[in-house]
Amino acid sequence: MSKVSFTDIETTPATPEVSTAVAVVAPQQVVIAAPIADASKGLIGEWTSEDTKLPRLSLVNKSGERADNFTPGTWLLEGTHQITKLEDKAKGAPLTVIALRMLKQYQENIPFDEQKAGVPVRRFNTAAEVTANGGRVSRERGTDLFSELAHIELLVQAPDNLDEDADALFYNVAGDKRFARVIYTASSTAYGQIAVTLASSLRGHLATTGLQGGLWELGSKLTANTKNSWWTPTIKTAGLVDSETAAMISSLA
Repeated sequence: MSKVSFTDIETTPATPEVSTAVAVVAPQQVVIAAPIADASKGLIGEWTSEDTKLPRLSLVNKSGERADNFTPGTWLLEGTHQITKLEDKAKGAPLTVIALRMLKQYQENIPFDEQKAGVPVRRFNTAAEVTANGGRVSRERGTDLFSELAHIELLVQAPDNLDEDADALFYNVAGDKRFARVIYTASSTAYGQIAVTLASSLRGHLATTGLQGGLWELGSKLTANTKNSWWTPTIKTAGLVDSETAAMISSLA
């Protein structure tokens, strides 16, 4: 399987204002673009994986524009296709997924209201870059404070009862199963719940296979404190991929 880039991810943050005593480090190149030009398929010229984009997977929460159009606690593709339902008032139906790879970055914890007002959010690829640009790694909110996030490339197995447009996105076939290749970004508490769980599996049941050898159930649950409630993603192991699925994964460009 050749390397592909996370092309719908902003990886070149704006240069911050820092003291002249601090060296500003440019983000490192994390993923090398793979050539994909193929005249027989219609691509002529210097086309690479940098010129492609994967559908985005997201979880609908209780507030925001998506909550007006879709059921909170369900999973969306491309912000337009709801592909799961709720099992009950506090639990969403899970998707079966395979993690292909993860890209870790550090994102500035600008409060959401400031982001909506247009304050730019910086991202760096290493903790050293954060420090060199006047920031520090922290889960606190505020300027110059950065926390981890992970962009995760997933294969999502087609659930039942998809609408026609969404069904067309599930075109990777393994036996009688179909998969959509997507990007999901885990930040804040989702980073610890999803990305850390996936990474930890490489020291456990996926030590010999790598991420691509594991099946997972990606669900959702309603989480609450004394003041508010919100939907968070959940993940649990669902065994290992079969030989047909492993062969399909190895054929991906």
